[in-house]
Amino acid sequence: MDDLDGEILDRIQRGVPLVRRPFHALAEELDTSEEEVLARVKRLRDLGIVRRLGPIINYRRWDMYGALIAANVDPERIEDVRSVVMAYAEVSHAYLREHSWNLWFTVVAENEGVFDLVVGDITAKAGLRDVRKLKRLKTYKLKVRFKA
Repeated sequence: MDDLDGEILDRIQRGVPLVRRPFHALAEELDTSEEEVLARVKRLRDLGIVRRLGPIINYRRWDMYGALIAANVDPERIEDVRSVVMAYAEVSHAYLREHSWNLWFTVVAENEGVFDLVVGDITAKAGLRDVRKLKRLKTYKLKVRFKA
């Protein structure tokens, strides 16, 4: 990754312009070409650095169900477990923590029953024995930006 990759990541974390050609608008902001931005985003996706670009839905307003899952994963198995977790469309975020509960991921499903099926399937396929479902009690909106 170079500085332009970092600038692109930083910018798309803040949102993609809602215009007919959003990557063209990003390219103008970043003083590069639309083709360059598209190629770099594709490469970042292919490398697994960017998983997806899309809206963050307020799932509760759509009567959907979601929660944060904390898992205690043997460090030697992290990559295998991560591959299982990230294969599910219902998983929007996954990240590592330096703690015994070292893998955290967010699952959102159409209802609590489907949520439980997805989490159960992930748990079984990944061979997880120790997971915790952390249901949201209150929402705090924070602007988090990660500089590359």
